This record gives sequence, structure tokens and C-alpha cells, in this order.
Amino acid sequence: MTRTGKLSMMTVAALTLALGAQHAVAGPGGCGGEPHGIGMRGHGRGGMIFPLLLHAVGPTPEQEAKVAAIMKRHRANLQPLFQQMRAAHDELGSKLLAPGAVTAADVAPAVQRLGQIRQQLMQEWVQAALEARAVLTPDQVAKAADVKQRLDALHAEMEKLVGPLPMPPPEDDAD
Repeated sequence: MTRTGKLSMMTVAALTLALGAQHAVAGPGGCGGEPHGIGMRGHGRGGMIFPLLLHAVGPTPEQEAKVAAIMKRHRANLQPLFQQMRAAHDELGSKLLAPGAVTAADVAPAVQRLGQIRQQLMQEWVQAALEARAVLTPDQVAKAADVKQRLDALHAEMEKLVGPLPMPPPEDDAD
């Protein structure tokens, strides 16, 4: 496989992991749960920036292979958590739309379960990011930090120009 092909595969794997983790952590509507040190702030952009930073540092083919293996391993760990998240969201939705009066106490167990799953997802994502970071050289980490700082400044400038982006509409679960 060519260097470009490997890089594309690594980027797709990283984006899949990052987008999946971001969605699971953010939940419907895509906002919340994002650690500010990993991605671009607010509006559900969670881990999307991390794969771009990996690409920006110019990884070697060996680094690409290591990161791809890391992402593959963590994606396998995340799959059951995504299924649990879907089930917990369904449970909460069913309780909220049940006939009769519904109280906070009625939905508290489902909300607590969602919080636990989100925590597990975030821990898995952070572990994957730490492992991928460990593959990089100190110069690459410094370059990634510089790129992130510049992207954060660009994001801040965009918000100055157009204001905060509106929250995306809730996802349609009728698929």
C-alpha cells in the first residue's frame, strides 16, 4: 500500500473513532461532554480535531501503522459502549414519553446510566489519544500543539465575525 493510501486509511480510522466517540459523548443534539483540551470548543466538535492534528504532524509510515492499530483496538472496545448508549437513550426516551406523570426520580436511573456510559466512552477515547500521542516525537507533539493553538484562534475569530454557531437540530432516530 502506498504512503498516501496508508495515511488515508489511518485518517478514516481515526475519524471514525473520533466521530463515534464524540457523538456518543455528546448524545443527541451533539453538544456537551467535550473536554476542551482535545477538540474545538462547543457544538459537538469533540474529538474531530485530534485526527486532523495527527495528519498535520506528518507521521512516518511506521507511526501511521501504529496509530491505525491503536484506533482499531479502541474501536473494538467502543462498539459495545455505543450499543449500550443507544439502549440507554431508548430507555430514557421511553420513560420520558410514557403515559401519565413522569418525575425526575422516574428517569434518574436512565440518566445515571447514560452518565456512566459517557464516562466510559470518554475514558476510552482519552486512552486512545494518549496512546496515539505516545507514538509521536516531541517535535511532532509541539507541532500538533501549535496547529491546535492556531485552529483555536481561528475558531475564536470566526465566532467574533459570525457569533456562536447554532446548536444542530436533534438527530432523527427514525432511520
